Amino acid sequence: MPLELRQALVQALGALNAAGEGSPPLWLLGGSCGLLLHHVPLAAPPRDIDVYADLDAASRLHTALRRYACGEPAEDWSRGCYSLIGHYRLDNYHLELVCGFEVCSGPSKYVVEAEVLRGNAPLVDYPGIGKLCLMPLAHEFVFNVLRGRRDRFEAIAAVMRQNLPAHLPLLQKLIRRNSLEHSHIGLLGELLGLTALCS
Repeated sequence: MPLELRQALVQALGALNAAGEGSPPLWLLGGSCGLLLHHVPLAAPPRDIDVYADLDAASRLHTALRRYACGEPAEDWSRGCYSLIGHYRLDNYHLELVCGFEVCSGPSKYVVEAEVLRGNAPLVDYPGIGKLCLMPLAHEFVFNVLRGRRDRFEAIAAVMRQNLPAHLPLLQKLIRRNSLEHSHIGLLGELLGLTALCS
C-alpha cells in the first residue's frame, strides 16, 4: 500500500472514530481500498477512499469529516444509483462518504445496509493504520456484478472461491433481501462454480 494512502487512511480513521458523543456510528471501508485489504488483485493502486454507512449515520460522520469537506453532502441519482454522498480531500486522496446506497441495474435493485453487513464485515487491525471494518466481499461481488465491472467481479470471485463457506451465507442473504433478476443471480453462481446459488 502506498505510504500516502496509508497516511490518508490514518487521518480518515481518526476523524470517523471521533464522530459525535459516545460510540461512533457504523461505517465500512469499501471500494478499491477495501478490495486491496481483502487481497483482491487490482489493476492499479487505489486513487480514492470509499466509506459506506446508513442514512441515519450521515450527519454525524459528515460533522466528523467537516475539516476535510469539499461542500455539504448531497443526494446523487447518477449511474442507476441513489446515495447521499459527501466529498472530502485528505492530502492527495479523495474520500467519498456514501450513505443509503441503492444500486439499480435493469430490473435488479440492491440496497446497501451497513447494519446488515456488520456481522460479516472483517474488523482487522492493520499495522500503521489501526482497526478498519471492511465491506464484506459478498457485497463487493454483488455490487460489481450489477455495475458490470468484469475486471473487479472476476477477481473478487477468485478470492471468494478460496473459502466459499465463509462468503456464501451472506451472499445468499443479500440475494434474499434484494430484488435481483435471474440473469444476475445466474452470473453470481456461475462465477463461483455453483449450479444453484439459492435454494
